[in-house]
Amino acid sequence: MPASDDKDKDILIKAWEVMQSLAKSNAESAWQIRAWGISVWAALMAYGYSNDKSEIFLVAIVLLVVVFLMELSVRQIQYKFIERSLEIESCINSLLVGDGWSLPAKGISTEIDTPNSYDFFGLFIIKRWLIWMPYLLVLLATAIALAL
Repeated sequence: MPASDDKDKDILIKAWEVMQSLAKSNAESAWQIRAWGISVWAALMAYGYSNDKSEIFLVAIVLLVVVFLMELSVRQIQYKFIERSLEIESCINSLLVGDGWSLPAKGISTEIDTPNSYDFFGLFIIKRWLIWMPYLLVLLATAIALAL
C-alpha cells in the first residue's frame, strides 16, 4: 500500500472513530433520558397511589409521552451517525481491498441529514422493539393503575 493510501486510511479510520463516538454518545444520552423519565414516572405513580390521586396518573402519562418523544429524537440522530459511520467504513474496506475508492457524498464531516418523519416512524418497526416496547408496557401499567 503506498504511503498516500496509508495516510488516507488513517484519516478514514479516525473519521470512523469520531462517528462511532458520536453515535455512542447519543445512545448514552437516550438511555439517560429513559432512566430519568422512568424514575420520575415511578415517583409520580407512587405518589398518586399512596395519596389516592388519580389525576397524578394522567400527569405521569403526559410525562411518559414527552420523555418517549425526547428519546426518539436522540435515537434518530444516533442512527444518522451510524449511517455516516457505515459510509466511511465502506470507504475503508474499499481502500483495504485495493478497489478504487471514493469519499462518501458528504465527505468525512460530522454533518448529518436532518431527521425527518420517515426516520421518526422508522423507529416503530418490530426490529426496534427495544425502544418502544418498554414505554408501551409502562403506559399499560399506568392505565391499569388509573383503572383501579
